[in-house]
Amino acid sequence: MIGILKGLATTFSTFTRRPVTIQYPDEKHELSERQRSFPVLTWDFDHDEPFCTGCNICVRNCPVDCMTAVMHDNPKHPEGTSDRRKIIEKFWIDYARCMRCNICIEVCPFEAIAMDNTWEGHEHSAYDRRDLHKDIEDLLEASKSGRLPNPFRPLDSIETNAALAEGEEPPAIGFAGARPEAQDAQAERIAQGLGAAIQEREPEVQAQAATAAAGATAEDDEVASLSPRKLRARRMKAEREARAEREAGEVSAETIASLRRYASEMYTEITGEPVPPIGTPAPAAAAAAPAAAAAPAGDVGDPNSPRKVRARRMKAERGAREHIEKGEEVPAELLQTLNDTESALYKEITGNDPAPAGA
Repeated sequence: MIGILKGLATTFSTFTRRPVTIQYPDEKHELSERQRSFPVLTWDFDHDEPFCTGCNICVRNCPVDCMTAVMHDNPKHPEGTSDRRKIIEKFWIDYARCMRCNICIEVCPFEAIAMDNTWEGHEHSAYDRRDLHKDIEDLLEASKSGRLPNPFRPLDSIETNAALAEGEEPPAIGFAGARPEAQDAQAERIAQGLGAAIQEREPEVQAQAATAAAGATAEDDEVASLSPRKLRARRMKAEREARAEREAGEVSAETIASLRRYASEMYTEITGEPVPPIGTPAPAAAAAAPAAAAAPAGDVGDPNSPRKVRARRMKAERGAREHIEKGEEVPAELLQTLNDTESALYKEITGNDPAPAGA
């Protein structure tokens, strides 16, 4: 009996509580700014085109392969109305496969994709899975219509939390890469309830002859005007070229100059000199020439390393066998390579043991 009374007391106590449920979909909770629904593309209102260039970085990093992108030449670039040489032509996302991991947003170098943090971004119920295949028009609708005025960006959240931890006023939501006048225009659009362009790519700054006269080359002046993202991309490209040339046996003077210009640590590895600060005038070409020939020794830089000798031997053996199968005479160049690399095939062809020149 006591147990029944306790149960009834618990039941009656709920009559005085406020309800925790709402009448969805007539009523909806206010979503947090950090809410993540599904990825959408963003629209550049200043140039009337998507931010996406179709670089496929998000496609390659998607863990469930739910994205497909196709780029083409931007017709506005030759006209001078856009600084994007490439632009997205087609884009699909399969929302039925997307797991909303946010990786595509984190790896995008142009902030051309964002998580829709609105209720419309959540409500995608459909009777057919094929209706969840969103094309470029569907993906741009959220940004172009203005219903995505403040998409969540991890960088903004980090800066806000850091300011709150220090007891300071949180910074205003930023538009990464936008010029000051573009920021004002975007803030005005938000105040009017219109869509906001998240990022405007910085225009390419042409080097001026006057700057070169002040002590910097045109290339160094251009580097000084690059954004950190572009500087990192060019540094990585120069490092890839340097590694490829070093494996071939020699790093060119142009590549070394690029490593120096973009402040790569590989410059020190190759030349033994410290990396100068970005924007430092380049030394004379004559001074850089000896460094170009200073390819490092060892298995990577040595053209006579065992790995590279083996590669030359295998290539020569393949070529020699092709001539033998065709009933043709093996060229003297291939025989010389077989001899220099001490290939057993050399003895089969000539009847003599290989005798390398350096032996």
